[in-house]
Amino acid sequence: MTMSTTQRSAGATAGGGLAKATLTNLDDAPRKPIEIMFNPGQYSISKSNTWTEAQITGSNVPRLEFTSGGAMTLTLSDLIFDTYEDGGDVRKYTDKFLALTKISPKTVDRVTGIGRPPRVLFSWGKDVKFESVVTSFSIDFTLFSSDGVPVRAKMSLTLQESKDEGVKPGQNPTSQGTMGQKVHIVKPGDTLDRIAYDELGDSGLWREIADNNRLDNPMALKPGMLLAIPSTSPKES
Repeated sequence: MTMSTTQRSAGATAGGGLAKATLTNLDDAPRKPIEIMFNPGQYSISKSNTWTEAQITGSNVPRLEFTSGGAMTLTLSDLIFDTYEDGGDVRKYTDKFLALTKISPKTVDRVTGIGRPPRVLFSWGKDVKFESVVTSFSIDFTLFSSDGVPVRAKMSLTLQESKDEGVKPGQNPTSQGTMGQKVHIVKPGDTLDRIAYDELGDSGLWREIADNNRLDNPMALKPGMLLAIPSTSPKES
């Protein structure tokens, strides 16, 4: 099942001032919102859910069972950037958005050396807040100065929902930002109780490690798996 909707901008806040749409790098410090030069004329939201059919003997219609929800996507089309009046290079604005599609040095894991592009927050006024990642970026340069410098651009972005309220962070520390925690790389023969003893000094703390990494089956450890070790003190004897 796919749901989609398109909303058009009203252009002004209740107080009469123009609310600027922004995109903020959530992995940066301090966080500095990047303004979209001209607010979107419209944006589109889509979401899909997966249902499976359970066959029922003697029934004309199968029973539908919900499997999982897909991530919501937000598409911003035809974002206009224009520096024709001052003659500046429009890329000084658009390159800030392009950077959000590239691996951020601040997300590179110290152990594995693996990083990822940053998480972002799209904001527009008080009501529109969308925590996400950039999954698609495209840009057309449509006007140039006499010496070939682009002074007008039209950009499109697709953002995919990255946060479901009430759900714990994911298992992989490199993808979910558990950078402040120690990381254990699973070796052949490792068990959770042995890891708990080696890392925390108490084999009985294996459940804290399992919960911290959302392990449904604590026995299903695989060599090379990354486990985020929680800041848990050993139990008192």
